[in-house]
Amino acid sequence: MLDCSVSFNTTHPNISYWLDEGTKLGALALGALWTYWNYRKSRTYAEKLELELAGDVFFKDGIYIDVAANLTNIGASKHTLQPEGTSCEIIAILKDLSQQTIRIFSVFDQQTRIEPGESINDHLLWYIEAPLPEIIWLKINLRVVSSKVEWNRTSIVRVKENPAD
Repeated sequence: MLDCSVSFNTTHPNISYWLDEGTKLGALALGALWTYWNYRKSRTYAEKLELELAGDVFFKDGIYIDVAANLTNIGASKHTLQPEGTSCEIIAILKDLSQQTIRIFSVFDQQTRIEPGESINDHLLWYIEAPLPEIIWLKINLRVVSSKVEWNRTSIVRVKENPAD
């Protein structure tokens, strides 16, 4: 005799297995796309340098400028510094607002590369021979070249009257 109380399963016995595996594979693909999108968006391995520049003017038988340049690699990749083009330029801004280039220095001469998280600095000290009463500001331009990419930073220092006069 036939037992009618037994129910018949109308689905394939492996369908739940394939749904489970398909869901896992889809989640893995979605996670990979999300990771790649975040990598491209945040540009973790893109070239990122942070430049800091400070200047100070003092008087001692004339006018001197002390320049402190700092370079920090804030990215996750190495940088090769190119000495050609990497420089610090000092420009005098006169009372008539004309500009006169005083000197162009090479900076970071001792470094050829900078590692991730590394910071390097350089100091410059220069005597200025321009007409002292005419100078009201000194403009400092820092330029760093690495792998055909250029970073620039500018700072302006006010030249106050000589307290000794």
